[in-house]
Amino acid sequence: MNRKALPNLLSGLRIALMPAVLMAAVAGSRPWFIGLLAASLSTDALDGFFARRYNAFTDFGRKLDSAADYLTMITGIAGIALLWPDIMRRELGWVIAGLTAFFAVIVYGFVRLGRAPCYHTWISKVGAVSCALSIIPLLAEWSAVPFHAMISLLIVGGVEELAIALLVPAHQGEMPTVWHAWKLRRKAARGAAG
Repeated sequence: MNRKALPNLLSGLRIALMPAVLMAAVAGSRPWFIGLLAASLSTDALDGFFARRYNAFTDFGRKLDSAADYLTMITGIAGIALLWPDIMRRELGWVIAGLTAFFAVIVYGFVRLGRAPCYHTWISKVGAVSCALSIIPLLAEWSAVPFHAMISLLIVGGVEELAIALLVPAHQGEMPTVWHAWKLRRKAARGAAG
């Protein structure tokens, strides 16, 4: 097997798991929903690890990973709404705020750059891990504080990605922070002046 294909296979597996995750939610099976969603989220951590390890970064891989992220998020929210409706009603304002930040970047990317940005910023990577971890205390009804902190981080990450989209002259792949985008813009300005 080609090791460089492993990250894309993991992203594809994440997408392929979503119908089973949704079916578990529709069937009312919390254990299957949680288990399948956890398996899916683990592929999110692994695909980036293997992409870095095998230097397997491609534009297609970034798009596939982002598509898998979007689908996992939407399916996860739908499943939580079906299986934990009281929690979803109580946290709906937070969920809407997080979704607004998340999709504002995508919409603005299409308007400004002609495509959804796939920056994979440091904040978005921390947010992905914190999302998975914050769901446990939320669904167990221990505390909503980690979930609220994760949504706040998601909003900060969305603002950062909007700033990156404003700063970069054209579509870019990986862009770890707004500071990196600022450096790229300054470098392009110096190149145009010189």
